Amino acid sequence: MTSSAYIGHILCPLVDPKFSEQDRLYTKAFSSPSPGLADQVTHDFLRNQKRSGVTALDWAGDKLLVASNKDNTLRLFDVAVGEKERSWSGDWMATQCDPNNPFVAAAVGWSGKFRVFDSRSSTTSVYDVDLKKSSPSLKDFLFLCWAPSSKHIALCTRSDQVFLLDLRVAAQLRLGPMHNSQLEVNQMVWGPDGDSIWLATGGSPGTLSVLPAPSLSSEGAVSVHAHQYHALSVAVDPTGKYVASGGLDCLLALWDPRHLTCVRTFGNATQGIATIGFNHTGNLLAWGTGGLSSSAGERNLPIVGTHTGTLFSMEPTSAPVQLIKWHPSRNLMAYALHASQLPDERDPMHNRRLREKDLAVVHTLKISDSM
Repeated sequence: MTSSAYIGHILCPLVDPKFSEQDRLYTKAFSSPSPGLADQVTHDFLRNQKRSGVTALDWAGDKLLVASNKDNTLRLFDVAVGEKERSWSGDWMATQCDPNNPFVAAAVGWSGKFRVFDSRSSTTSVYDVDLKKSSPSLKDFLFLCWAPSSKHIALCTRSDQVFLLDLRVAAQLRLGPMHNSQLEVNQMVWGPDGDSIWLATGGSPGTLSVLPAPSLSSEGAVSVHAHQYHALSVAVDPTGKYVASGGLDCLLALWDPRHLTCVRTFGNATQGIATIGFNHTGNLLAWGTGGLSSSAGERNLPIVGTHTGTLFSMEPTSAPVQLIKWHPSRNLMAYALHASQLPDERDPMHNRRLREKDLAVVHTLKISDSM
């Protein structure tokens, strides 16, 4: 069966003229520096971050939360100076800040440890519980996503079970509904209105499963044939206009979340798209092809215009991009590279020309806020 994304790839969509001027400015900013434009797009990297795999990444205000699997620690960095401010130990697999309070973060560990905490303090927690004590199935967690209303948090396990945590009563964490997916869940996000959860699932064709929330009931659930092969990633546009999905068919698809129709696709990738990110205005879309467990992936960071499909940049990287997080209110992106594929500084063939930037795991890209 032909997927919706493949059909959308063949049918070239029309471009709204109102985005042409914005496209012109982005194209100029990302192109070779010219007088007055040299500081429109700047690159940097996170210093003092050990070379280890990054399992989770998110912005806590203007600071950056980074979870590493080498020493099982979640750290908060001040990216402006490259210094670590504080840390929390645990086998953290996912973290995300409250969409309505950037200083409050939630994190879940592989073993079932769950914590909601104030990132400005090493000791202040709203919740700090071991979910496995509530149920033996509450373990082996992979994903976490916070509802737009901040009232629920969805978790997903390696067994493809989706759980809902109810945070509506202060200081009383309640276990809500549960959904057993019949397909492998690769990523998940809440829908723009907070009334659904979108699952990117495996199989051929790869599907997007849309569950009603907070019930997670199979009744009312919808499944869309999104990609020719596994749907690997999914992200929601902060403005609510689109949901994006990436597949093993090397296509990135834009969806109208209200009508569940594919409105545009991007065919720039040559490998499966493992991570996607919208900027805060929804005008820019970036992706990476370095999965958390994959040894494959392209060594670049593509950035396109969401509304027009214009490819603004395909920045070369030292290793495939495996995680992308845009700042919630600025044109500032953090992205993590696949640590195991970074150059080996001990290799005498490379060490003379390697720079500190070439060996860094976490990088940032800033676009002028005047754009």
